[in-house]
Amino acid sequence: MKLIRERVWKVCKVVLLSALMALSCYYIPGVNWHVTAIGRLVMIELLPFWDWTPLYRSKCLIERSSKGAGVEKSGQFQLIPEDCAVCENLGLIPVHANLTYEQLFSHSLMSNTPIIVADGIAEAWDEHIRYGGVWSRFMTDVEHLLLNNPCDFQTNLLFRAPIAKPSALARMVELLEPDKDADTLNGNKRENGWFVQFRNCAKRTVKRTRIMFRKPYFYPGHWESPFTSWLLLSNQYRTPLDFSPNMVGLVIVSQLRSQLNVTLSPISECGYRCQTQRILLQEQQTLLFSTTLWNFAYSPSQLNQTSVTFITETYENA
Repeated sequence: MKLIRERVWKVCKVVLLSALMALSCYYIPGVNWHVTAIGRLVMIELLPFWDWTPLYRSKCLIERSSKGAGVEKSGQFQLIPEDCAVCENLGLIPVHANLTYEQLFSHSLMSNTPIIVADGIAEAWDEHIRYGGVWSRFMTDVEHLLLNNPCDFQTNLLFRAPIAKPSALARMVELLEPDKDADTLNGNKRENGWFVQFRNCAKRTVKRTRIMFRKPYFYPGHWESPFTSWLLLSNQYRTPLDFSPNMVGLVIVSQLRSQLNVTLSPISECGYRCQTQRILLQEQQTLLFSTTLWNFAYSPSQLNQTSVTFITETYENA
């Protein structure tokens, strides 16, 4: 009997302690903030193994079977025809400079209208605060990102790039020249250009890109930090097809070097009312748009000056 009482008492203590911890996490602001921060870091670390972002954006964990439900099974918000009115009369994407958050909200966020910020990047590539135009410094960081298992890795320089060995990745990085009118490889002119595209999906690499590239000046403090980021590099690469990275949320495309041809096409529900936007994004410009209404595609640079583009995805909670 005494043994049973001791076991019951131990169980009660565990239950009571668990309840106190749960209540502390919920009601004490300091504890709640730390637990939430740790939970967010854990979820970001899980991204390479489980894409939980549709659940985050979904209003329900278990979808209704009704056909009229406002959320698709994928967790994406289902537009209605009336939503397409915001892009129906959009001619050219507006360009702004010295942008304040109030202007960003009224000209872009409120109507889901894409916007180009002409001075979105503070300094030119040759004056970059970390690299100062020294290509080898930049390549050191790029190699570090590539060796940490990036997602959605594509390039024409490696066969089966996502499973390439570290030694092959290191050799590939050596081929990424900044600017050459006549690149040579083993004494012969290199006729084909190159492109590299990958997404930083691990917490350590996302954090490293925050050191490599500063947030745009118009990025408000109440927004969450980007949960993932992309790096697009290309030089003299010609292809008849555009590349369409799969993105979600509020997307910020920063053109750090050279230029990039971008295509924003309305999602299928609005394709009959809204026109496709084609943009030549210049160095130091930033493009901001929402995947709720727009699909992103780009064509690698055909210029002899290597194009460097940094892209972030942020939850739409502005």
